[in-house]
Amino acid sequence: MRPTCAIANRLGRGRYNRASGFSMLEMLIVMIVISLLVGIVIPKISRLVRHERVNRAAQVLVQDLQNGFAMAGRQRAPVRLTFTPSTKTYVFTDRATGTVLQTRVMSTGSEYSLTALSSTSNTLDILPNGIGSTYFEVTLTNGDYFRKVYATTAGFVRMTPQ
Repeated sequence: MRPTCAIANRLGRGRYNRASGFSMLEMLIVMIVISLLVGIVIPKISRLVRHERVNRAAQVLVQDLQNGFAMAGRQRAPVRLTFTPSTKTYVFTDRATGTVLQTRVMSTGSEYSLTALSSTSNTLDILPNGIGSTYFEVTLTNGDYFRKVYATTAGFVRMTPQ
């Protein structure tokens, strides 16, 4: 049986029917907390990305240098490695013919996004017997983080530990 209007009004008296949802104050507090968390996390993530890019670039450089020493042996001809710090690139060429064997770009537009690439020697000749013309080190930098890669004349290539 349905209650009449008078009975329904008496049952509903004293109850407060509030619409569900959040108040503006609650929403403002949540937005402030989220913005504080984002402000703390973004710089840390940015730093991690910079470190990862430099570490990856250093690993690629080590592999390329090892490959360059092997390339000279396979071709039985000297290979020249040329660093260009202004464009943050390095190129492996056949020393006799000048044929480009490999080019690596590590500038801001590349996946490594280095801010600086410097080496103690801009040119290194690698002989077919695996001997380099000089000892050199390369510094890869992104912001305040850097890694160094060393290559001896005997062809031993290593990266500095973190």
